[in-house]
Amino acid sequence: MHEDTLFLVTGASGFVGSAVVRALRADGRRFVALGKRPTDEGDGEIWESVDLLNRDEVAALMARHRPAALIHAAWARSRPGGMWDAPDNIDWRDAGLMLFDAFAQAGGRHITACGSCAEYALSDAPCVEGVTPVAPASLYGRAKAELHDGAAALCADRGVSLAWARIFYLFGPNEGAARLVPSVIDSLLRGETAETASGTIRRDFAFIDDVAGGLLALADAGVTGAYNVGSGDAMMLRDLVTRIGAIMGRPDLVAIGALPDRAGEAPLIAGDVSKIARDTGWHARTPLDEALRRTIDWRRSNGCGVRSDDRQGPAKL
Repeated sequence: MHEDTLFLVTGASGFVGSAVVRALRADGRRFVALGKRPTDEGDGEIWESVDLLNRDEVAALMARHRPAALIHAAWARSRPGGMWDAPDNIDWRDAGLMLFDAFAQAGGRHITACGSCAEYALSDAPCVEGVTPVAPASLYGRAKAELHDGAAALCADRGVSLAWARIFYLFGPNEGAARLVPSVIDSLLRGETAETASGTIRRDFAFIDDVAGGLLALADAGVTGAYNVGSGDAMMLRDLVTRIGAIMGRPDLVAIGALPDRAGEAPLIAGDVSKIARDTGWHARTPLDEALRRTIDWRRSNGCGVRSDDRQGPAKL
């Protein structure tokens, strides 16, 4: 993509989308962000609040801005109990196809969309694009996979390039507190024990800012096809949690094995990332300890881990 290309970023105040916005800012790119306007908004940035489930609002948005590139990171909000089998995954599948159609009609040229490793069948080896079967076990994974298939057909018909980013496990600033890495960090920030299961399963965890760089690399290359986006290096969860405890100086508060293992957990979920490296030159660059330190610092500086009743209110005179 040309450096003056106008990007449209959906889900711009979410976990992935906010990292994409940081990457675009860092490169001095022009973008329209869909999400809650941040307090650190830069000069000249355009933020919009649009209902992506509303066809008329989406069409009007495209007519106003006519972006050349789209990075689609929006999806249904997570909720208690998780989003794996939530019915509104289907709504967001359909909304994605509607968004892509409106983008193409407005003259858009390239889409980079966030898929998921949940699209793949379970495998005892790292997932490979075009080799590992797409056979999702959840409604979430099925909705993502069906959006990919519909979008690929639509984009081929309209002459729009589509990079489908199958993202693996993530951590970093702005992540929801219930997820593994932030939950451990927040417990240690409170001086409480962080209880985990045995942690012998292995997962491909990547730093969110690296992944945002991968999404931008796919857009800049203008490539078409499915791409795994991750670290390419699966690690045992117990090792990840142990590193957090060591970095925070509280290994004594990490209680591995204090909780039972979940039934049916896959021993390995990881991605082969050689395709994206070959086609764009991108790979995850941030060392694990540095990425964890940056995540810890962000959570500490944003008051994470502090109970609401422990927060100090205005001084009473």
